[in-house]
Amino acid sequence: MIRKDNNYRYIMGLILIMANLAILGAVDKNKEISFQTGLGVPLVGLNEWYNPTPSLGLQVAFNRSPNSKIIFSFHYQKFMDGSIKDKSFKWLIDYNYYKSPKADAYMTWNDFIVKYQKGIPNMKYSMSDKPFTTFSSLGFGFYNYTQKVSGLIYPGQPKAPLDEDFLMDPISDRRVAWGACAGIGTEFPWSETFKVSFILEYHAVIGYIRAFEDWGLYEVTPLQFLNLGIGVSYLY
Repeated sequence: MIRKDNNYRYIMGLILIMANLAILGAVDKNKEISFQTGLGVPLVGLNEWYNPTPSLGLQVAFNRSPNSKIIFSFHYQKFMDGSIKDKSFKWLIDYNYYKSPKADAYMTWNDFIVKYQKGIPNMKYSMSDKPFTTFSSLGFGFYNYTQKVSGLIYPGQPKAPLDEDFLMDPISDRRVAWGACAGIGTEFPWSETFKVSFILEYHAVIGYIRAFEDWGLYEVTPLQFLNLGIGVSYLY
């Protein structure tokens, strides 16, 4: 079983790594650190399991030129209220459908990605004398995800009546997988040291979650989701 404090230590470790990178790179004052919040939106099968969920992010960027930068990015999100809790299975003894009152499922994500971001030519504009810059990005990295499913009635019971207290063992799948993301967004300066950004990113992960076919949920691979985010960056 995966303990929650392991995830917290993982998150804090990545935050400390990026903070050290920021300190080491602060000599030429051509860096930025960004805190982000947004929405993770599951896609293509994963949306059969879960609904959109809030996400948190931290980025450290190293400007290569006025129009491009290298970014070290970390995000955390947790998909809650898995749809399996509202689904029924067909018991082959009496051919009736049964829900599992104690069913529950959730999925946590931590990702660490290196991205290259570049401004899109001829797509600069302004509003209230504040210049907006539009950009695209491409990144690669690793995604650590854990899915836990519990409380399901065992559907293979051989005789009536159905024992609703006879449950399957909880299932916890934890994997680290490679993945990639592509994004587009815009940013504008709030002051000399702060700026605000909006971004839409598509993520694809070479991973899977197992099927629960008795409940009409099938294996999902690859895992895909969108991230819609807003960030506030500090320039130094």
